[in-house]
Amino acid sequence: MATLLVITILIPLIAGLGTAFAPALSRDQARKIALGTVVVTLGLSLILLVGFRPEVHGPQFAFQSLDGHYGLSWIEKPNIRLAFGLDGLSLWLFVLTSILMITAVCASWESIGERAPQYYGFLLALQTGLLGLFASLDVVLFYIFFEFTLIPLFFLIGLWGGPKRKKAAVTFFLYTLAGSLLTLLGVIALVAVHYQYSKGHILTFSIPELTSGLKVIEWDAWYDTGSWTSPQVLIFMLLLAGFAIKVPMFPFHTWLPLAHVEAPTAGSIVLAGVLLKVGTYGLMRFNLGMTPRGAEAMFPLIAVMAVAGVIYGALAALAQTDVKRLVAYSSVSHMGFIVLGIFAFNATGLDGAVIQQINHGLTTGALFACVGMVYERYHTRELAQMGGLWNRFPLLAFFFMMAAMGSAAVPGLCGFTGEFPILVGTFGVAPRTAVLAATGMILGAAYLLWMLCKLLFGPLKEPGGHDAHPGETGHGGHTSIPGIAWYEIAGLSPLLVLIVLIGVYPPPFLDQSKQGVAKLVTELPPQAGVTVPSTHDLARAPGGPKPLIATAAATTPMAAASPGDRP
Repeated sequence: MATLLVITILIPLIAGLGTAFAPALSRDQARKIALGTVVVTLGLSLILLVGFRPEVHGPQFAFQSLDGHYGLSWIEKPNIRLAFGLDGLSLWLFVLTSILMITAVCASWESIGERAPQYYGFLLALQTGLLGLFASLDVVLFYIFFEFTLIPLFFLIGLWGGPKRKKAAVTFFLYTLAGSLLTLLGVIALVAVHYQYSKGHILTFSIPELTSGLKVIEWDAWYDTGSWTSPQVLIFMLLLAGFAIKVPMFPFHTWLPLAHVEAPTAGSIVLAGVLLKVGTYGLMRFNLGMTPRGAEAMFPLIAVMAVAGVIYGALAALAQTDVKRLVAYSSVSHMGFIVLGIFAFNATGLDGAVIQQINHGLTTGALFACVGMVYERYHTRELAQMGGLWNRFPLLAFFFMMAAMGSAAVPGLCGFTGEFPILVGTFGVAPRTAVLAATGMILGAAYLLWMLCKLLFGPLKEPGGHDAHPGETGHGGHTSIPGIAWYEIAGLSPLLVLIVLIGVYPPPFLDQSKQGVAKLVTELPPQAGVTVPSTHDLARAPGGPKPLIATAAATTPMAAASPGDRP
């Protein structure tokens, strides 16, 4: 299975290079190769998913040397290894990447005409970058894939984006590069601290070894986080710099709306659905996993940034008239919830954050795909110019509505299974923070319902100033506008199935991540209050969610000591 994991990561890159540099490859051939590649990659990812054993601690599908180290030796000195594996924190992000790439290829089927082989080549290369990043077990390998993802997305935005594509591409690239360099300094500092103060002075870049080793190093100052100049707090802030931009957390979000609006539809799907999760995955893997006391010390700052992002993103979305920009700002709001769950310091919040990463990828990916389909037909995204589209495109409107309801956390759909545990977990640590964040759910329902009412319902209204009534066909050139095509249905249907399935029956999805969350929580410092039962256990408890809230308040020392002092 270790070989299968490596093959799964490399297949898109090999196919992408072949597509981009093949002589005289037509658009039709390029898109068929791309679709075949992402389907095969998804099939292999599902085999890994089925073979994943949730009861096993530690990474799975990884090569191991005779001395117990993960991966194969790559650079002997300083011991950098080609190490890949999946655990409960990375498994679903790996699978999500494979699912959303099918949607991205289908959304590009007719919209990409010029330089199609190169376009699909960059898209497939981006998939390899993301798969490799989530599967990396070596910090240097992680950083290489982290930076590699910038290159294909830069070209996707810069060459196939909207009128301001060059500005959007450069802004995205510079923001992310600047933050990632600070994160690199943080990673180097972690390796240096581990080498200097670990027993035996072990130089390692292995993520599992660093995560466990930094918990027991013999350096008293490492455990003292009483000031901003404490070593662990400083390293936490360096790591945060890059991941906060990737999320993006408020106020580092300013690059995101422009990048979303100017990116081609597939770029927006991958950017919102997967690339933003690189930030939250990094926060879990590095900030919480390797600098937990720094995370606890900086909780007030993180909470303020997360809640500000939730409320600001929702209010900004309410003010938009461009439907794609509205969905972009909704990402800022919803990603704030995920950050809150990560830093709730208990299994409930972390369970919610892990599953909400998947939920957000599904719903926002579907929303961007639907927006792209509307734009391809009308060449506008202005809500004032459209309305009543259910009368003309009932199936597309149905997909649009289900994705929006899932994003609004309607019970029975996926968003609720993520945001509710996040709020419960946060309430046990900081009640006021949870209450403020809950207003984001109300605002989210407001802007999403407003968007649906303006866009889908009422009399048919199409660009050009023509208002039609149900049964009319529109005017002028709009009489020949095609309905939803097979490739659009193929791209949206898997997302819709998962949006409903996760909302109705989430335990199978939580089961796979249970050990990863449990391992992360049990290694948190005692004062972080980690004995709150998990969402997985709660789902099977006869008392339902009510005992969880009481337990969270009772077993979280931070909440018991000074709940009012938290933001």
